[in-house]
Amino acid sequence: MRSHLLAVLVTATSLVLSACGGEAPPPQPPPPPPPPPADTVTTAAPVDTTPPPPPAKPALSELIHESLKTMHEAFNAHDAAKMASVVTDDVADFDYGSGEIHSKGEFQAGMAQLFSAFGDVKYATNRLWKKGNVVITEITWAGTMTGDLMGIKATQKPVGQMRLHVYWFNDDGLVKEVHEYADDAGLFAQIQGKKGAPPVPVIPTNPPEMHIAGGNPEQDKLGDWAKKTDDPFNTDDYKAAAAEMADDADYWLAVEGGPAVKGKPALTKDLQGFFRAFPDQKWAQTNAWGIDGFGIVEHTMTGTFKGPLGPLHPTGKKVTAWHNIDIMQPTADGKIQHGWGYSNMMEMMAQAGALPKPPPPPPKKK
Repeated sequence: MRSHLLAVLVTATSLVLSACGGEAPPPQPPPPPPPPPADTVTTAAPVDTTPPPPPAKPALSELIHESLKTMHEAFNAHDAAKMASVVTDDVADFDYGSGEIHSKGEFQAGMAQLFSAFGDVKYATNRLWKKGNVVITEITWAGTMTGDLMGIKATQKPVGQMRLHVYWFNDDGLVKEVHEYADDAGLFAQIQGKKGAPPVPVIPTNPPEMHIAGGNPEQDKLGDWAKKTDDPFNTDDYKAAAAEMADDADYWLAVEGGPAVKGKPALTKDLQGFFRAFPDQKWAQTNAWGIDGFGIVEHTMTGTFKGPLGPLHPTGKKVTAWHNIDIMQPTADGKIQHGWGYSNMMEMMAQAGALPKPPPPPPKKK
């Protein structure tokens, strides 16, 4: 059957070819494309020469972090120029009770003088608070007086302090203003090797305790709370000031240099002595912040030095602006639970005429 069908197909194909006059003509190639117009010119695509956009500027928090890191590393390497590289040309640095500077050049010169006087000085940060472009650092530094300082000959004595610094940064992460708080009376007692000088603190090796302000509006309320803690001090009422303290409160003061005063009875006794020393004291706030559960207030005190204050005898003279900064943590009902106060007793003594007179110069040899 299959062979018969094949024969039929072959026969039919032969008949078709015969009818067409033999073999089928080969297929014709397609016609060539028409030539392009004579005036057509082929050009390459234009090259984009626009420069790429500059990289995005880092966030302010990153810039601040790098500046603080540079400052810390440069200080411990005794590199005054590198420290000055992270401050503005017109930086203002107020070291209350010790002086102030108003330029990058003065800043660098001051750091160089410090490194010359304390040849092995180092520091580390204990705690840090940050809110916006403001950073507050509590640091510990220590070293040996290996060179002369402010007319005082090198004593080779070990010295050190805890200090509080408030930094303001510009939009480029450079320091534009600094407020410094520390008790230089204790420092000079260390330099001179006096009995009762505060112990030289140990520089911490652990990472700093960090406190960063968030967007919680309760943070701002803490700043307002911190400012109101001054109210009883403006009324010559030590009992009202003591009433602000929790029963188990504690407060550490840089001017005392020892352990924190603990418990309301001991705190009340200290407050009573302070109100006797300055019965007409008045306080005014300059800055306040609420940061991560802490209320922090910068303020100044004016008053008349009318009563004894520790070993200091009253002079009856006016203190016009004694700079202080207080860091406080409240209880749930708004009492002070923990507090840390920084100021410079030398600033108060200078204003009140209580600084000791310098010794007379040695007689000239004939």
